[in-house]
Amino acid sequence: MSDIKMKKLSSYIIILYTILTLVPMLVIGGFGVTKTLISEQNEQRNLYEKVLSQQLINAQKSLSRFDLPLAELVVNDLSRLDYITSVRLESEIYAMTLAEVVNDTSQSADLNEFSYPVYGVKGNSLGSLVVYKDSEAFSNAIYYSMLPKVALFIVLVASLSYIFSRQILATLKKPFSDVQKFTLLVANGEFETPPPKHNRFIEIDALFSSLETMRIRLLGSIKQLRRSEERYSRTYNLTQVCLFVINVKTGKIVRANRKFMQIFGSIKAINNADDGMLLAQFIRLLMQRENNNGFEYSLPIVNSIKHFQVNHSERIQDEIECSALDISELIEAKKLAELQLKTDALTGVPNRVSFNAFVEQVEDGFHDSFTLMMLDLNGFKAINDTYGHLAGDALLKTIALRLAADVASLGSVYRLGGDEFIVCLTKLHSEERLQEIANSLVKSIEGVIHHKGHLLSLSASVGISHYHASNGVAISDILHDADVAMYYAKTHKLPPVFAHDLAISSAQKA
Repeated sequence: MSDIKMKKLSSYIIILYTILTLVPMLVIGGFGVTKTLISEQNEQRNLYEKVLSQQLINAQKSLSRFDLPLAELVVNDLSRLDYITSVRLESEIYAMTLAEVVNDTSQSADLNEFSYPVYGVKGNSLGSLVVYKDSEAFSNAIYYSMLPKVALFIVLVASLSYIFSRQILATLKKPFSDVQKFTLLVANGEFETPPPKHNRFIEIDALFSSLETMRIRLLGSIKQLRRSEERYSRTYNLTQVCLFVINVKTGKIVRANRKFMQIFGSIKAINNADDGMLLAQFIRLLMQRENNNGFEYSLPIVNSIKHFQVNHSERIQDEIECSALDISELIEAKKLAELQLKTDALTGVPNRVSFNAFVEQVEDGFHDSFTLMMLDLNGFKAINDTYGHLAGDALLKTIALRLAADVASLGSVYRLGGDEFIVCLTKLHSEERLQEIANSLVKSIEGVIHHKGHLLSLSASVGISHYHASNGVAISDILHDADVAMYYAKTHKLPPVFAHDLAISSAQKA
């Protein structure tokens, strides 16, 4: 909030008028009063000197002739002046006072005594005329004579100022009141009402013409903005992409399009979901992004997991615009394609590609130990040749399902191709337990299979090898050992054979 104090225009005009007109008038008036005061002082002094000169002549006659009536006339004429408190005429010849007048017996602080000698025709001293003058009364007499003039001047200046101020305010009141009302309408969004007309003064008319031009332009801009908003709103809501804006300061979604609300629900519900925790997690992830690159985001919606490709703008005034494209079908299709790539099309169990991925995990150190069982079906070619490929395919499907069910809790089964399978047991088991598992698998394979009225059966040869990362033996060697053991069991028609037993037997023969 600014600390600048606002002032009313009317007050400013009056102050400005006072400074520019009243002050100069007062200065000029002051000079005039001062000049008149000096003139009045000179006039009073001249009058005093004139009266005094005349009475000194009469005083000479009165003293030389001892004319008492004339002496009374001298003192009376001088005492008529307002500032003369007393006058007396002294005679040196007779050593007496011929005449005296006292107007004021009070002792003024500014009382001054003036003694004027009186000489005869021959230059001899006849006496003196003593005058007591009150300087304060002299000054007051001058001031009182000036007071009506000063009062008239002040009244005249004040009247002119008042009339001028009233006229200025009356002239500006209506236009500025109209301007205030019009701007208030504009501030409240009312652009249809035009400003009033003021044709009396060119400047004010120009002001309202400018306001009218501004109103028309604003009205045009608003209409254009509304059309743009309508077009944007249609596009915003017709798109199949979820569009929404997040205020990262409040941690709330401030607006969203129709597609967003179709998938996630109302904005209020999303903002209040789990007390806003889910939205807060998304905002933290959003803020951690160092650039505007998109990212994938998954979350549960109505008992299913939805996947979205999220893109976002830069943060502007605490708001980030986001788009979320539902890529759930694409993700599921990708998973399905990956599953099909890693799944045997005939039997539905993992194929060689999946097993190769497992081998890569082993080489990358994800598995420390496991057991491999290499299985080969005995008599499969004869059944395939006798009953046809459909019978062979049915046989492989059934055996694959049996093996998958048998090792579901123990590991995985892979079809490498043809009638060859691998069972991988990721848990540690004793050799006796492994023998039991292998015999169980063989027994499951040997179970009779019904196909179009035929009873089909076959056996299996199994080779078993162990992998321990600490032994430093490569996974390829473990595969080779299991394959050799399986071939040995097949050649010699033996039950499951452990590769390490085969190695020990070979060493003993050597």
